[in-house]
Amino acid sequence: MIPPVVLGALIVGVPAVLVAYLTLFKAPRAILWFAFALIAVGLGYLAATGALVDIADAVLGNEPLPVTEPSPVSP
Repeated sequence: MIPPVVLGALIVGVPAVLVAYLTLFKAPRAILWFAFALIAVGLGYLAATGALVDIADAVLGNEPLPVTEPSPVSP
């Protein structure tokens, strides 16, 4: 089974790379590679914040993990 982070990266990254390639195919290669670098940075940010797991869970229909609320601090 594919880990949710990888699946989320594929769900977001493949269409982004495809759109960048189709729109920037005739542009200079440096611009196309810069677009790919921006996509990689964006995917890294989404992975660091945990959004890729949320995206994969939403697509697969899995329930997200419950978030526990912090206990209040008494003075």
